[in-house]
Amino acid sequence: MSEFCQGYASPAVDLWLLSTEILDPTTQQTFKACLSSAEQAQLQRLRPAVQGQFLASRGCLRHLLSRYTGQAPAALTFVYGPKGKPALSPHDSKFCVVPQFNLSHSGQRLLVAISTADDVNAIGVDIEALRPVKSLAGLCRRYLTAAEAETVLALPHPQADHRFLRYWTGKEACLKSLGIGIVDSMQALELRLEIPDLTSLPTSVKAVTATRLDHPGQLYQWHPEPGYMGAIAVQISFLEPERLRFWQTTPAALLADA
Repeated sequence: MSEFCQGYASPAVDLWLLSTEILDPTTQQTFKACLSSAEQAQLQRLRPAVQGQFLASRGCLRHLLSRYTGQAPAALTFVYGPKGKPALSPHDSKFCVVPQFNLSHSGQRLLVAISTADDVNAIGVDIEALRPVKSLAGLCRRYLTAAEAETVLALPHPQADHRFLRYWTGKEACLKSLGIGIVDSMQALELRLEIPDLTSLPTSVKAVTATRLDHPGQLYQWHPEPGYMGAIAVQISFLEPERLRFWQTTPAALLADA
């Protein structure tokens, strides 16, 4: 992680994978100190079981974005779209380029995508821990197209569970990049999984949309590490896989390298 240059305006999209299973007291206090008053209030309203996840997500996000903006983590101001997608305030004159970003959390991993590239208009990401999917047939009928559901239900477990999660991560990343509601729009997208098995390298996926949706952007999927599946959708005319840069760290290491 020491190769990263603070304030560097990269032509790439940076994908940060953070292991969040350990959040030591010093890291917790540092993260709490950089939260806004609204975030502090939201943290207190959460159940204790999910407070750590929220603190890790917001703390890591603020400290990562500070690297791209040159601003202190606590000084960053967020605005929210109609469906709750966060963005940095475009009215903040301190930024030469307002970074595009998105984040997702599953299991013990946090995935954050950030870009300052001029041609990147929006980003959506999702990460899912590979696991058995309860009520698989019902979820397929509710969230997948008929063709997608057929491919899932024709497979044995656990391949069927993993194929469902692949459709889910891809659709969620696309819809988050568009800034629209996820659950009610899942069937408005159909993914063409021409390469059946993912690897640690990003695989391009074609997404076909209904006429009421904008184009979901360029979609890639991969295994960030064993046991996890990731997806990123970027609103851009064309995205070469070489423009995706990968970083892996922990919250404590992130603070130590600041």
